[in-house]
Amino acid sequence: MVEIHTPTVHSLSQDIVHRAGSAPDLKTPARLAPTTWVTIQTVYEQGLGVILFAVQAAALGPHAFGLFSLVMVFIGFCEFVLGMAASEALISIPDIEDLHFHTMTTANVLASIVLGIAVFAGADSIARVFGEAELAPVLRWMSALPIISAFCAAPIAASKREMRFRPIAMRSIAGLTVGGVIGLTLALLGAGVWALVAQAIVQRGASAIVLWAAVPLRPRFSLSVPHFRDLRRFAAPVMLSRTMNWASGQLPRLVLGFYLGATELGLFSLAARLSDILIQVALEPRISVARVDLRRFASDPAGLESAMRKLFLQMSVFCFPLCIGGAAIVPTLFHAWLDPHWFGGIVVAQLLMLMGVPCITLYCATAVLLAMNRQKWEALISTAQTSSTLLAVLCFAPFGLVAASAAIALRPLILMPLPVVLMNRLCKLPLGVILRTQAPALAAAVLMGAAVSLLGLHLENIFSDANDLIILIAFGAIVYVLLIGLLLPDFCIGLLKQLSRHLQASGKSPAQS
Repeated sequence: MVEIHTPTVHSLSQDIVHRAGSAPDLKTPARLAPTTWVTIQTVYEQGLGVILFAVQAAALGPHAFGLFSLVMVFIGFCEFVLGMAASEALISIPDIEDLHFHTMTTANVLASIVLGIAVFAGADSIARVFGEAELAPVLRWMSALPIISAFCAAPIAASKREMRFRPIAMRSIAGLTVGGVIGLTLALLGAGVWALVAQAIVQRGASAIVLWAAVPLRPRFSLSVPHFRDLRRFAAPVMLSRTMNWASGQLPRLVLGFYLGATELGLFSLAARLSDILIQVALEPRISVARVDLRRFASDPAGLESAMRKLFLQMSVFCFPLCIGGAAIVPTLFHAWLDPHWFGGIVVAQLLMLMGVPCITLYCATAVLLAMNRQKWEALISTAQTSSTLLAVLCFAPFGLVAASAAIALRPLILMPLPVVLMNRLCKLPLGVILRTQAPALAAAVLMGAAVSLLGLHLENIFSDANDLIILIAFGAIVYVLLIGLLLPDFCIGLLKQLSRHLQASGKSPAQS
């Protein structure tokens, strides 16, 4: 039964702090920085995901993956939009109370039940539209996923508010490991698409159990109208933003498939996967932490400017070489890894990886706007991105995959004035902080990318493709480090000092610390 409550004065944040009040051992993993935990989570997810995909693709074939992809278009919307909106709203509430968490859990579960019932009831109709009879039972089983995921929004937000990213990372690692073992075993036993279905359900269930066990919050169904109003004010623009993000990722695939067919869409999907791995490993961990950490500068413009200068510098130094250097080695990577059927995706992959360069500004804008509770302006950026993506695909898909991919890749560069202006006017960030801070790393990455490309052309007929790949990566890393040392000596010195302090601290015993 759902209870209706009036506001209480007990703060969940205080409860979390009280339970976590004892100083943990410096030797324990809990002492790792928040960004480190997010990076560990992302790298593990991407690494295991690639392994699972490589094995399951060979065992199950494209038809099973096609069915599952169609299902996730519908189920993914429920998970991505509802879960992210709920979590962001709970993070954004300045003075949080336990009823905010309980109310959001209740509202999220109720909405997920409604959407799950809609998917369950419409399974036959959706299957008839796509001409796939097996799609109906798969949809019915997968309709439980949004309900399971709805339970995770509150503990995720509670952990993020306290900058405790370890529970979130452990939840993801445990869920993916357990689900991956189940999915891989069933795939090798010939279960077909049901291997992927079981993997998804088990993964979500295990993730929810591990997460709730790791936080002091306890699941409870309660609904407070005043608290719901507080949450709705923050959740509505985030829901719009996440809906736009979902649409920008899924609808272009439908358009490309309609115009170009399944083979070309497969090339685009592989290229997009490489780009996604780069963005999720290099960009999202730091941005996820910054979105919460920057809240403390809401009334400190000078502190915010300093923090954003550091953020832009770090992101550009570490991400630009991955985007530009990654694009430079893509031809060698494809030749070493894939057969000639995939070579049509080389240019597409290069374009989508280069798209990460302007995306750094977009991601940083998202972090600071959300941290400053400017959710509606972040939603505006997401809406502009989605609209421009759809426009680019609709206009250029008839001219081929490369033309459409080039239009998609240029989109964030064309849109970049929007987040720059919003950060300048709403957050009072000078243009120098936003643009000039990134210039040295961009110059170093461009020079490195050009050098790697030229060396790659020279090595084509000398070594094997696998050896070429190793040589190019090592050469690119050496060239970039030397260039960054010349262009940003103070940053390099500070980084070395920070690394030295970290090594010294890790070498001490808990008593000495």
